[in-house]
Amino acid sequence: METSIIRSVEELYAFEKQWRDLLLHVEKPEIFASWEWLQAYVRHLLDPKKELFIIVVTDQDKCVAIAPLCKVSQRIKWRTVNALQFIVYDTGESNNFYFHREYHGKKLVKMISGVLLEHQDEWEWIELYSLQSNNPNTALIKQTFSEQFELYERQLSSTPYIDKDTYLLQKIDKSKIKDIERRERKLRREHEVKIRLNQPYDERIWDNFSALHKQRWQDSLLNKADHEAFIKEIIHTREQNTHFSYIEIDGQIAVGNLDVSYGDKVYLYMMASPKLYAEYGLGLILTNHVVKSYLDSDLREIDFLSGNQEYKFYWADSIKINYHFRMFNRSRKRKLLRAYSLFQIIKPRLKSLLLSR
Repeated sequence: METSIIRSVEELYAFEKQWRDLLLHVEKPEIFASWEWLQAYVRHLLDPKKELFIIVVTDQDKCVAIAPLCKVSQRIKWRTVNALQFIVYDTGESNNFYFHREYHGKKLVKMISGVLLEHQDEWEWIELYSLQSNNPNTALIKQTFSEQFELYERQLSSTPYIDKDTYLLQKIDKSKIKDIERRERKLRREHEVKIRLNQPYDERIWDNFSALHKQRWQDSLLNKADHEAFIKEIIHTREQNTHFSYIEIDGQIAVGNLDVSYGDKVYLYMMASPKLYAEYGLGLILTNHVVKSYLDSDLREIDFLSGNQEYKFYWADSIKINYHFRMFNRSRKRKLLRAYSLFQIIKPRLKSLLLSR
């Protein structure tokens, strides 16, 4: 097996077929690893100051592993740090290295680690965000990289989800669901209501959804032209796997939800729920219908995305932990950066201890 580094967008585009082929043979593939997601990100959101640093492992003509990294300059308190990070880390709810399921994962991680050591003069730390606990590669990366590098880790967030293989309907918070259903009955008594589930994209739905999202959140990503273009490209390139659900009240779309499926999994990706009609809890009413529709589908997993908001646990009964790893080369003197990193890692714990007194 051999390793190489993709450093330019032109090289990356020439690698499309191998990327797609590998993803067909990856355990637990995520949409954030897909070619469509990466390509849309590169076109619309990739900072021109970033340089691709994608490590590829090949066996003859077959790609068997990818570490989708890039080089970036990070500004901290007193200086700029040359770092490696995941390319789509700021849009990817989960990130990881991708390994062919028929190859030995530990060997592939070691080969990637060897490339990083060989090019250690190009980076000062490696910053890996949102590696999920249920992905076996996360543990492999932690164990193998800990042998080569000084590794700091912290929990970033959690992701509630439903695994239908182990899910039991009686786990639903029945009291909360009954309250949601009561609100829906009240809404229907007082207004003309239509609920549309899993509808395909059309301009009318998108325009209403976008307007509602911007109305609800001043910092909506849809207020940024590049982010809106990124999301619309995802919708168009995965048109058969992108669905809108919404509630019409008195003939007007009042709340909307955008979901994207990939493989046997669906992501409840974006909700537009303005404050109008807040007394009915429109977002909860719509989510209740959406979740029920997916529980009755052939999809295996329903992902509520990161965040421990209470409402997600009205339905979800499992969580994935999202980790942040920061790594240094042990052979290089970076005492101040190490101390800074250690403080960042333990800072939340210190706050928790101080506030609990």
